[in-house]
Amino acid sequence: MDVWLNGRFLPAAEATVSITDRGFLLGDGFFETMRAHEGKVAWLDAHMERLDFHAESIEFPTDLLPSPEDVAEIVQKLFEQVHRKDAVVRLTVSRGSGERGLLPPADPDPTILITVSPFDPVDPNVGFKLATSQKIRRNGNSVAGGIKSINYLDNIAAKQEANKYGAEDAIILSADGFVAETTVANIFGIKGDTLWTPDEETGILCGLARDFVLDWAEDKEIEVDTEPKTPDQLREFDALFTANALQGLRVVDRADGYVIGVPARTFFTELARTVETSLCDGIGL
Repeated sequence: MDVWLNGRFLPAAEATVSITDRGFLLGDGFFETMRAHEGKVAWLDAHMERLDFHAESIEFPTDLLPSPEDVAEIVQKLFEQVHRKDAVVRLTVSRGSGERGLLPPADPDPTILITVSPFDPVDPNVGFKLATSQKIRRNGNSVAGGIKSINYLDNIAAKQEANKYGAEDAIILSADGFVAETTVANIFGIKGDTLWTPDEETGILCGLARDFVLDWAEDKEIEVDTEPKTPDQLREFDALFTANALQGLRVVDRADGYVIGVPARTFFTELARTVETSLCDGIGL
């Protein structure tokens, strides 16, 4: 498979990063994961706006980032080798090489990598299991936690922990013990005609799919609740689901071993279908 690295298309085996690269040494960088459908990136403009936000958060010059038009062209070229309708796109930015120490160079020469890999969408109605992490907590004041930092150790540790519990992903709590998010997605619950999701103050990374769901709820005049919930309170929902810009929505059938609601009796199916349609047809949104 070919990749795009620093302005060049290369076979993956020939694409290399310097041993002095700050992303490799210090986790000094950020990324975006996107869905491509038939060669075009869904929600591209929104992803690129968020990439700018990541850059500004760590004082990285946004003028060094590729333009949305460049990304669209690169992805379309790389998509030719996928031979599927859907692919996962990852755009990774490292601040590049620098002198030894923590302070970054005043004029960075970044490492920018774009990869495209086959992706098989999962039926949102096929449930999966979550387990609450006992050792990882979100920090609302963390710079790394507020962006898609390439330092993913907290999420890796939580995912390992969930795997030991026989779950597919972890519920990560806020510093004060309330439900925040999973390692890769935002969390939502449905109770009657009300939609629930954790407040931004829990230290979550607010994803594009979360924004889409909240906009949809506003359009449908569905009440949204952001009151803090403990893991035990998740059992009270009629449906529990996750949302991210790659997978769309996925229903949770068990949390910490407890069966969660009956999603078919809620508006989940309609919402999931709307999100998937946008990921396939909402190019450029």
